[in-house]
Amino acid sequence: MGALLAAIFTLLGIYVGKKIFRMWMNHLTIYSVVMGGLVFFYELKWLPYPNISLLTWFFVIGTSFSFFLGIITIVNARSLNRCKNYERLDKSVNELPLFCDGGKTLRNAAIFFSLVGLFVALQRWYVLIHKFGDIPSILLNASFVYKMHVHGEIKEYIPILPSFVYVGVFLSAIYTAYKGKFSFLSVFPLLCIVLKELTYFGRGEMLFSIMEFFFTFFLMLNVLKHDPSQKFHFSKGNAFIAITFLIVFVVIAATFVKVMRGGAKDSYRGVDETLKKLESSIVFSPSVYLYISSDVGVLNKYLELENEEAKFGENSLRIIYYALSKFDLADEPSFFQKGYHIPMWTNTGTMIRELHADYGIAGVFLVPYLLGIFITYLWYKFYKTKNIFMLTILVYLYVIVGFSFLTIVTRLNQWFLSQILIFVTLPFLEMLAKRKANQ
Repeated sequence: MGALLAAIFTLLGIYVGKKIFRMWMNHLTIYSVVMGGLVFFYELKWLPYPNISLLTWFFVIGTSFSFFLGIITIVNARSLNRCKNYERLDKSVNELPLFCDGGKTLRNAAIFFSLVGLFVALQRWYVLIHKFGDIPSILLNASFVYKMHVHGEIKEYIPILPSFVYVGVFLSAIYTAYKGKFSFLSVFPLLCIVLKELTYFGRGEMLFSIMEFFFTFFLMLNVLKHDPSQKFHFSKGNAFIAITFLIVFVVIAATFVKVMRGGAKDSYRGVDETLKKLESSIVFSPSVYLYISSDVGVLNKYLELENEEAKFGENSLRIIYYALSKFDLADEPSFFQKGYHIPMWTNTGTMIRELHADYGIAGVFLVPYLLGIFITYLWYKFYKTKNIFMLTILVYLYVIVGFSFLTIVTRLNQWFLSQILIFVTLPFLEMLAKRKANQ
């Protein structure tokens, strides 16, 4: 019954999102898919998960309603002010500073930041080769390398520079939409991130980068479709290629990491017969099912035990505590959350868990409401102004929504650092593009 209700509300959320925003790519649809999909898969009970408590149901439903209420607040405000769905400017995207040279500066900048990402990846591989001797030895010790990273035992990695590659992801996604076709530049920064992630056999930043590219590309694509110059035309085939590429890329990269860390063959107890048939599968196995379904179970266990303490904003604003810890003004929060056996061990418990730990019950409902307000306001504002700074904030808010089934993504330093780098970079790129156009 729970799975059926989750499926119904997911489809309803997708439909309502399409009706409100007049396109499939919108934040209500994304939230409905990721949170509704999480609950749906959990309720299938292909692993022996415990039943979701009434309190957990209350938080999951209440958070979703708060997010929807924030969206409706802006939609109704616009309706009262008699705003049109799309208040577009008459000027073309080509008249914006960043595109006045035909995208040449944009392309070169995407290449530069991607090359920085490649340098970071190669430097990390150099450090590991120095420690283990060669690449086969690193791969054979994948689980040990991962544990070293978790405990912060590798000190030779260069800080800050890893965030540069996310600027490359952002710029390459804009350039891909602008040119209307995929090229090597579309995948280059993503390949650099995968190469870097393999130095500690993680997957979080792969998901982050894929979401960043996905949201930037489609938000920009929708703007270009409505460009008054009518220069930009995109077929459904373009969108299909983009979605297929992103899904295949994520599955292959994440599967390789899973295999290297010893997860090619799962042996969970109490596996449902349906999942047992996939037990030897590399692409979809009990561990993959665990990753896409377990987070609501961790939330349920967290609320049941109530044995965690967190300072105000310690999870969602972790970067502040991290900075203060460098001056001995606060303790550095753990990068990894506490895990629970449900009965399989896992440690991420949706965005709701961090909001509750940081701000209590009020945060569980207030933060999603404010998120719904800000993201909807910026959505309309971006389609009116076509401002790339607006797009930056909008994309990173979309990443919060995309990660909501897993964790509060603002825990990750790169969410803040890469966004700041984009803000610093854009004025410089606009100046270069203007200068090149005037030559």
